[in-house]
Amino acid sequence: MEPSRDNPRARANARKRAAQRRRRRQQAMLRMCILLAIVLVVLVGSIILLLTANPLVSSLTVEVGSPITPQSFLKKGTDKELSFATSLSELNLTVPGEHEIKIRVGDKEYATTLVIVDTVAPKAEAKDTATKAGVVPAPESLLTNIREVGTVSISYQKEPDVSTGGETIAQVLLKDAAGNSTVVEVKVLVIADEIAPVIKGLKDRVYFVGDPIAYKENVVVTDDQTDYPVLSVDNSAVRPQTPGTYPVIYTATDAVGNKTEVTVYFTIKERPSGYVEPEVALDYAKPILDKITDENMTKAEVIVAIYNWVKTNIRWDNFSNKDNGWAAGACYGFTQKKGDCFTYFATTKALLEAAGIPNIDVTKVVTPETSASSHYWSLVDIGDGWYHMDCTPRAGNLTESFLLYTDEEMLSYSGKNKNCFNFDLDAYPDRATDSVQDHLTYSASTLKVTLKESW
Repeated sequence: MEPSRDNPRARANARKRAAQRRRRRQQAMLRMCILLAIVLVVLVGSIILLLTANPLVSSLTVEVGSPITPQSFLKKGTDKELSFATSLSELNLTVPGEHEIKIRVGDKEYATTLVIVDTVAPKAEAKDTATKAGVVPAPESLLTNIREVGTVSISYQKEPDVSTGGETIAQVLLKDAAGNSTVVEVKVLVIADEIAPVIKGLKDRVYFVGDPIAYKENVVVTDDQTDYPVLSVDNSAVRPQTPGTYPVIYTATDAVGNKTEVTVYFTIKERPSGYVEPEVALDYAKPILDKITDENMTKAEVIVAIYNWVKTNIRWDNFSNKDNGWAAGACYGFTQKKGDCFTYFATTKALLEAAGIPNIDVTKVVTPETSASSHYWSLVDIGDGWYHMDCTPRAGNLTESFLLYTDEEMLSYSGKNKNCFNFDLDAYPDRATDSVQDHLTYSASTLKVTLKESW
């Protein structure tokens, strides 16, 4: 109901209420303006922040070995060009770790963190393997197609049992730098070993009182499966200062325990009054060697030169004193220029020793099937194995030099001539089997050997 125009109080109240309504409308309008201003400020700030904020994630975690591109670090797509400002090639990304990375987005650079983790165990495939009894194969040889970005250690978690023949299981452990591990089971076929080692180079020996004794000199042990069988020598019975004959026991053992035992006898004799020390014979040999060789010659050339000197400077005479040692025989050959097979052998040995050519003394074994006379010659090593060398002349021989002969060549002649070169094949190291006679020419008229240019 409208207030009465004639009522002053009513009119005053109406004016008051109207003023209040105006104030409320003004306050509401002000609040609306403030709110709009706030919204506008927030909107503008958001736009500015959006335009200037880092477009990259603060950090990126990847598995070691995973491909990494600049796009991998984006929070969302962009039409700007991206590239690494940090050279990844200078970082070790094959092991776990954190790396500060800078990426160029358009014309600006932004920083982020690359976290490398390794949570995947290495992998490999089993490679079934055969091995000899007693020989544990290297664990890495049992694996193929190993897959791991970084380094991986390979060891046995369980070694294969190679003590006896048959099939066994090996467990191979792969472990990477982060500690991730995998065990691969592999079948291993163990080839049984029932054959004992073979000892070669053993024979009865003679020494003089006080001589140094090299028990293993020219003794060789072989085995069909074990590469390095163990050789032990029991020489406890030997009295080097007391004349007598003593047993020496050689025992060869392979990896699975197969054994071979051989007993030979070492005789210790009193040094004879006419004994000559080897150094005396070498003093005779060295001046001769200086004349017939030079430092540029090969072993084969030196051996040929020695052969030719002995063959043409010593003449046959059916005499030698074998009791005073090889050096005495050599001195007799150098001074008298004559002697029997022992003289030829001893003179040759002195020259070989002076030249540093490895050589082994060979003695004929006399049996009812051989000629009755004893005989001596040498085995020499030219670098390709042991070959026979005999400078002693043989009556009626016009074609055979006996220089650098194989067993086959030596025994072929021997079989046609009363087994004159019969020797214990097991008493010496294995000899070479490849003939070198195509490289040599023997002259029956000059008794010399010529080395062909083909060698």
